[in-house]
Amino acid sequence: MKKTAVTTRPPVGEKSPSKAKKTPRARLLLVEDNDSTRGTLQKLLVDLNFDVSAASTVAGAWALVADSKFDVLLSDIGLPDGDGFLLMRELKDRYGMSGIALTGYALEDDFKLSKEAGFSIHLIKPIRASVLDEALESLGI
Repeated sequence: MKKTAVTTRPPVGEKSPSKAKKTPRARLLLVEDNDSTRGTLQKLLVDLNFDVSAASTVAGAWALVADSKFDVLLSDIGLPDGDGFLLMRELKDRYGMSGIALTGYALEDDFKLSKEAGFSIHLIKPIRASVLDEALESLGI
């Protein structure tokens, strides 16, 4: 008896499972004033399968929040029109959002202020991709 190979293909117009777009792990609000850093982080986070909206200012972040719901804030602390501490505090109070501080501020007081503002994690720039992914996983996403 001759055996024949059977190949299955998705119906015309459908994507194969390996090329189908996965559901994003979570919606992230990224706030970073440095264009290069923001672009790099946004690409990295998209590659890690997150839906990312990015802003360069506190005002820009609020404009995005007005139009969308986010799961996590990733924010620089020193921003041109305010600071990430106040932004985190307000987002946590209003929406229960968790957050990760992405900053160059590395003094013991900075870690304390991050925690008091509501950030769950305080990461020092430059940040390795694996460290950022582990931090996000520790938030349950």
